[in-house]
Amino acid sequence: MPKPRSSPASVETRLAWHERALRFVAAALPFGLALTRAAGSGQWRDDLPALRDLGLLAVGVGGGASTPLTQALGLLPLGPRTFRAALGGAIALGVASVLLFGLARRLLRALGAGPTLASGLAALGTLTAALSPVWQREATVGGGAMIAVALALGTLVAGSSMLRAEGSLAVRGAALFGALAGATLAESPPAAFAAVFAVLATPIAERLPFGRTAGITPSPIPSRKLVAVSFASMAAVALLLLVPLAVRPLAPRAFADVGRALSAADLTGFDVAGPRLSSLAAWAREVGVVSLLIALGGAVASLLAPGARGLVAPLVAFVALDTLLPARAFAALYADPMTPVRALAVAALAVGSALGVCWVARKLLELRLPMAKSGAVLVVVFHVTLVALSSEEAGYVADRGKQLAAEEWTDGALGRLEPSSAILVRSPALAFRLWAARLLRGERPDVLIVPEKLLHRGRVALSLLAVEPEIEPLLRDYAISGQPSEYALSKLADVRPLHAEIERSWPRRLVSHLTVDGCWLEYAPQPLGPSDRKLSTTASLQPIRRVMAAIAAPIVPDTATSTVVAGTLRDQSAVLSLLGEHDAAQAFLDEVGHLAPGEAGLTGASIKHAVLAKAMMVAANARAPRRPGPSASRAP
Repeated sequence: MPKPRSSPASVETRLAWHERALRFVAAALPFGLALTRAAGSGQWRDDLPALRDLGLLAVGVGGGASTPLTQALGLLPLGPRTFRAALGGAIALGVASVLLFGLARRLLRALGAGPTLASGLAALGTLTAALSPVWQREATVGGGAMIAVALALGTLVAGSSMLRAEGSLAVRGAALFGALAGATLAESPPAAFAAVFAVLATPIAERLPFGRTAGITPSPIPSRKLVAVSFASMAAVALLLLVPLAVRPLAPRAFADVGRALSAADLTGFDVAGPRLSSLAAWAREVGVVSLLIALGGAVASLLAPGARGLVAPLVAFVALDTLLPARAFAALYADPMTPVRALAVAALAVGSALGVCWVARKLLELRLPMAKSGAVLVVVFHVTLVALSSEEAGYVADRGKQLAAEEWTDGALGRLEPSSAILVRSPALAFRLWAARLLRGERPDVLIVPEKLLHRGRVALSLLAVEPEIEPLLRDYAISGQPSEYALSKLADVRPLHAEIERSWPRRLVSHLTVDGCWLEYAPQPLGPSDRKLSTTASLQPIRRVMAAIAAPIVPDTATSTVVAGTLRDQSAVLSLLGEHDAAQAFLDEVGHLAPGEAGLTGASIKHAVLAKAMMVAANARAPRRPGPSASRAP
């Protein structure tokens, strides 16, 4: 077996005090910012992870590592439960930053940088990734992708060490690599696949016949023994962390027992909000094309360098995997399962940018041009600005302390209901929001939540029937025809005040029972006339306007809540139009136009446009006084 090469990074094991200080700053600064931005109130993004990790809801494979971590952090007497759940993501961000610093420093040392320069550029590359909108956004909510990212980076580090080790050290390295891969698989299967793919890219890249190959001794292909140890360790850890998947339906959770088959891919709430950008496109929009070209140049220079090719291959694999994945559309109310892969690709681009800066600075010094040293300093300073730019962009989208629209919607949707009300919910996203409010804040346990799209899963129907026997005709209608009947709805409305999220296929006979009531449509046991619903229609916009004010309060509006409110207003307008109240229907449609047309997953240029648009809107409102009108007189 050929002996693997020794690089400057593998020989040097101890860091100087200033290098340790740089590593500390690279991990502590992103962790501190994520801690100050962590969610103290509920968000649409973390409803499903909160129900999974704190309520033990079965939502398919995933969350095997975040569930025990969140349960342990939930015991801390520190802030609300949403903050304690988000604390796990912030801790994972710090761990991932330490691992990324080590990877970047080894690469820079292999590229020929001195210890101090390598540590400085590694810290800048780490901060560029850790302060980016993707990493900060996922580190400020419970059950975010940062736990999977930290495990994937740990798997990559363990796999690289296993390839360089021999004898008993290789066996122990294989066991550690398998354990981390199993934990990553239990948390996020796409992240586990990306990590294993990146580890395998090292021996493959070292055997490719391009560039200078004279100084390369390829890393050995793992033996059958190492593969068997890795696989056994991975299977043991994955099965251990996936045990909660089997016992989740046994938890005392009668209001949300959806069985074991539910997964995020099955959830279709409102229309999708936008396409998922690849890491290359997101980097070009958030940071700039120049920095992207520098990162690509740094990757090419490392692939051509004999000592750095095997180290940079995993980072190239992350970007290639993210780029080759299909750019499907994603919903505004659910987490994208491919977010860990994108976060890993963003980290790879950040390290590649540091490599490019190092290569450009070295070339300027080698050419001995006039003012070459000043030019090299300016290149490094340019890289410093990327850190500030990433942090600024993240501050717009990741500051959960200013995103209160979801809680405002929850207060309007639950707080105004009569005692012992019932809500017929069409979208699973709204059901999860209401269940999360009950789980995290103990809000309105008297309200009966009927999730229309989840009635056939688990013991949802049985648990509802145990709480309210009069719901039996409604459950029978959904089981037979998939639609409620007038008799079933009226029978439930006789015993409980019934509110509904309307289905567009309801016949006019059912619609004649509806009246607008805040965030819902109230179903009366008998058909209503125009005079019965006129007063409620006039007053129903008040709670919605409060939610709209909370949506527009941050610089970047809350797209998820905006999507929910826009869907509610359109449904209410459709009901009023069907009942012949066209003026009221047009007033509700006008309110939809007041919502900010933000994009889901705002990045880069779109954030700058949102900031500029908000400033222009404020200036226009200051110059032009609002004319009094019917809608203005009804404002709260």
